[in-house]
Amino acid sequence: MNRLIESAKNVIFDVGCVLLLFEPENYIPLTVEGDLGLKLDPALVYGSDMWAKLDGGTASEEDVARDAARAYGDESLWPRILPAVQRFPEFMVRMPAADLLGPLHRMGKKLYVLSNYGKEPFARTEKRFPDIFAQMDGIMVSSRELVSKPDWRIYRRLMERYGLKAEECVFIDDRPENVAAARSMGMQGIVYTGIEVLIDEE
Repeated sequence: MNRLIESAKNVIFDVGCVLLLFEPENYIPLTVEGDLGLKLDPALVYGSDMWAKLDGGTASEEDVARDAARAYGDESLWPRILPAVQRFPEFMVRMPAADLLGPLHRMGKKLYVLSNYGKEPFARTEKRFPDIFAQMDGIMVSSRELVSKPDWRIYRRLMERYGLKAEECVFIDDRPENVAAARSMGMQGIVYTGIEVLIDEE
């Protein structure tokens, strides 16, 4: 096991691209019917400012679909795009890091989620993967807090809510800027690039 994980009392995980595979480039043709599903750029949905606002709790799923339809050039298409916002959790799959949760618990670690995620999408994801989220000692999602990573306030809020000491935490995220923010709060951090970085003893 990675030495930072071994030495930490609390292990904090991001969800997308760490515990669950998030592949937005594949979701449009799986969720949007007809030619639109072949033509619509996934970035117009999952890479948009409105998607970030959904994660931040200040936009709805319909807002994201309408925004993507406008960017595509025809706002009337938003009902056809909406399933891309709502259904992507159906196609997510577990990543190898999820298999470490049980062993980490047996090592005596406390486990937490800190993730940028829309309210409704997270509720669907949590329902689909109950075995993962039931193992968490605490869960903090950006849309519920109205603040997103890498804003320092969400890291502070996680620590305050669950009584965590920064020096006893290691934070795992696929985005370097989110890990850098955790380190600035006094946590250890691991940029997730594959399961090797979590099990490597070096």
